[in-house]
Amino acid sequence: MSHPQPIVLVCAADNNYAMPLTVTVRSALANLKSDRLIALFILDGDISQPNKRKIIQSLDSQRVDIAWIRFDDALFANLTLERHLTIPAYYRLLLAQVLPREFSKAIYLDSDMVVTGNLDELWNIEIGDNYVLAVQDDVQLYISMCAALQNYQELGISPHSKYFNSGLLVINLDKWRSDDIGSKVVEYLRQNQQYQPNDQDGLNAILADKWGELHPKWNQMPRIYDDSFRKDTHLPEEIYQEVLHHPSIIHFTNTPKPWYAGIRTECQHPKKDLFFHYLDMTAWSGWRDTIWRRLGRKFLKLALVNSSKL
Repeated sequence: MSHPQPIVLVCAADNNYAMPLTVTVRSALANLKSDRLIALFILDGDISQPNKRKIIQSLDSQRVDIAWIRFDDALFANLTLERHLTIPAYYRLLLAQVLPREFSKAIYLDSDMVVTGNLDELWNIEIGDNYVLAVQDDVQLYISMCAALQNYQELGISPHSKYFNSGLLVINLDKWRSDDIGSKVVEYLRQNQQYQPNDQDGLNAILADKWGELHPKWNQMPRIYDDSFRKDTHLPEEIYQEVLHHPSIIHFTNTPKPWYAGIRTECQHPKKDLFFHYLDMTAWSGWRDTIWRRLGRKFLKLALVNSSKL
């Protein structure tokens, strides 16, 4: 009996996010309720060979087929970079160009997520004529609220257009390819550097009102735990309660992340233990960050900075 078409899953990471990426995929695998295979494409921002071996070791080769994709970072020259916004964050913009043509749809997941629901259910949602399916952001609810998109009127975008979070995307690869969406977003980002837009801002600028809204349980963001969100959101009570208590994907958008033991503060996310639950199903089982590790990294960073000045 032949398998149904695999779920095409895409994640991106540099070496610092190799472990969290593995937790994201391992959690998806643990909660997959079908015998559907996962075709996993890792957009590889120079992950080390030892970490690649750990990723492979953590994922059942009978259920996951891994392909590594490298980009020339020059493709993303002159784009906004910050401490938490590295070049691999931009890789997904061009994923439609590099995935095999046989695939017409893909799920993209950020590498700071834990999947607690059945990805098969998400895969089976009809994408229709939308370029992408996504969840409305929890902070920037509308495009007019985004500082980097204050030129929204010039772009012909309504102030009431919803702004989506790009950590979870179900992508219509056929439409992205035919309309060259990735290149359009990169070009938009280059042309509007005075506003310091990031990859998510660029996607919202180009795809305003061209995306389909998913149930927010597919990208539960931290502000759901904040009373102010309840006042700001227009979510019906039933949906609000489902997102709060029964999320299908938990997105750790805030810092510090669960895997960092802070020198001053630690991750306060109420679901952070789930990250370690799935971490212990990987080749990193038992790993925990400590204050001493954090101090060691800090001193190493200082030593490297000082040696570069010599």
